[in-house]
Amino acid sequence: MAGLALLTGCGGGGSDGDSRTPRATGASVGGSVAVGAPMADAVIRVVDSTGAVIASGVGVDAAGAYTGVALTGTGPWRIEACGHAGDNYRCIYSVTQGGGTANVTPLTTAAVLLATGQSPEDLMQGTSPTLTPTNLANAQTALRQGLSGVLADAGVASDFDFISGNLSAGTRTGYDRVLDAVGVTTGEASQPFVQITPRMGTGNLYIEAGSAPQGTLTVDSAAASVSLAGIEPLFVSLTQALSSRTACDANLEGLIASSAMMSFDSPTPATGAHDVAALMCDFIGDTAHEGPGFGVALVSPTLGRCDLSGADPVCRVSFVLRMPDGSLQSIGEEMAVAREGGNWKFKGQVNPIAIHANATVQRSQAFDAGGNTAVTYQRALQFDIQAYSGLQCAKVSQRNASGNEVVLAWFKPYGGSPQRLSAWRDGSSNVELNPTASGGTLRDADDTWIMLPDGTAGDSSINNFYRAGRSVTFTLYGNSACSTPFTIAGRSEFEVDVMGVPPLSDRLDSFPWPNLTAASAANLRTLSLASSASGSFQASWTFARGFTNMGEASFCTDYSCGDGSSARIGEGRISSSTSTAQSLNVALSNGSTALPAAHFKMLALYGRTGEGMGVQANFAYCPNGIGSFGQCNP
Repeated sequence: MAGLALLTGCGGGGSDGDSRTPRATGASVGGSVAVGAPMADAVIRVVDSTGAVIASGVGVDAAGAYTGVALTGTGPWRIEACGHAGDNYRCIYSVTQGGGTANVTPLTTAAVLLATGQSPEDLMQGTSPTLTPTNLANAQTALRQGLSGVLADAGVASDFDFISGNLSAGTRTGYDRVLDAVGVTTGEASQPFVQITPRMGTGNLYIEAGSAPQGTLTVDSAAASVSLAGIEPLFVSLTQALSSRTACDANLEGLIASSAMMSFDSPTPATGAHDVAALMCDFIGDTAHEGPGFGVALVSPTLGRCDLSGADPVCRVSFVLRMPDGSLQSIGEEMAVAREGGNWKFKGQVNPIAIHANATVQRSQAFDAGGNTAVTYQRALQFDIQAYSGLQCAKVSQRNASGNEVVLAWFKPYGGSPQRLSAWRDGSSNVELNPTASGGTLRDADDTWIMLPDGTAGDSSINNFYRAGRSVTFTLYGNSACSTPFTIAGRSEFEVDVMGVPPLSDRLDSFPWPNLTAASAANLRTLSLASSASGSFQASWTFARGFTNMGEASFCTDYSCGDGSSARIGEGRISSSTSTAQSLNVALSNGSTALPAAHFKMLALYGRTGEGMGVQANFAYCPNGIGSFGQCNP
């Protein structure tokens, strides 16, 4: 009895010590799969201690539950659940020593990583000899210590087992509230690590396997009085209101916060419950102009950071529609709910000015007819700041681990009528950190990307995000000298979380990149099209390590191949309901100039990691060989 109790505290039970290999004796495993919300479209895969797959494609129901997975072979058994958190496709992990309950959450992922020192990409391959009850217990202890305030806020015991403890996905209470209250990220620096950022407080927690946690998390004093339980019923009611035009007109306004604001990219946003509800009903029903149509359903939302400072608490949420074909479509960025009079209501855009921050990483592979290849990498941060009337300057900065400000870039409005502010640069197109420099310039009207330097110079900025937190601060000014604060709705500073963080330079090679199959590479080399001809390109790819969700592609006849370029002769998209697909048919429509086989051609695949970082993989055929900088010769 004592032995069984001890093992249950280590996550799932089933072995009587680290020295013996647990064997399946008709046992089965089940549990909840949750990221705060139930993970949408999730499927389970299980491998035994040798890495042999004993179950795959196991479905998870709408409440986040999976049941009855029979265990064969020997343990410990590693568990992977892949599905959607919001509209981002991600995988999370867990373990069982011998059956029973094994929840799969971001915190079980963290426990397994810290117990093994293995990245998630490597966890499900081969053996994992360090995945013992003792190592799991130590990993959970480290996590519980760092999360002590979060556990207390949620009413969860200080010795709670994240793997086998009670979890009701989507209830926003107990363990599920803990998952709502923190963002959990895994990555690789000097070794695999876990980073935890608070959504209802301040601080940052960074943990490497075998090392003491760095940083602290502090729960906002107002959090205890804020129940999250009403968020799920709100989204159920929103879905019902979007079932028809009649239901939308009759019911949506009552679900919208009085402080709501929504623009759908319009220069003049709608404000207030009545106008926002009318705008949303019009947008949903306007199928002639990209509206999804009534009858769509809202996916159970994942939470972002909450602002509990005002009388009406506000929490960022994902706002994702389930389309009739089963695919997912995100509606807007930085959406939120507000708690008015004790009831959660949809607020729309969280900030009065549209601001967005995300990271991206790109790999370009060039190859020629002789079999020579070259690979180059780029990492960047993208900051989109609405060109608001009267806004003349914006500073984007982050805090380092010591709490000191680090300026990343300045932005100013380009001439004409731009939608966004553009980056302030020097004469060599590098970021200019002096906002009044005489040589400062703006390149064009949509220059929002800040390229990170290669090597350790770029790594310093990335390490700040790992060790000091994932947010950046946008400070607004009303003059070109960037000295007079510009106030919108009583604020001139806005804090925004960055979607994803690029890999460190020494981890770029091992990032889970897609690799074209030999057949696809050969077809890229030999493809030709007559002038004004149509055709298609079948792209297929594999992964040497891990998995990244690639959802779109473009086919280009020149490196300069942006949206609307005549060099972009083909585009394709994978429905997000089939996110595990590793092939895509790209429809081609050539221009007036014939495309011979011996001509530059490039396939670009676009995707996102589970935390929203943009990923681009380029495959370029170089008929005239490869130049010294890894690009095709003219």
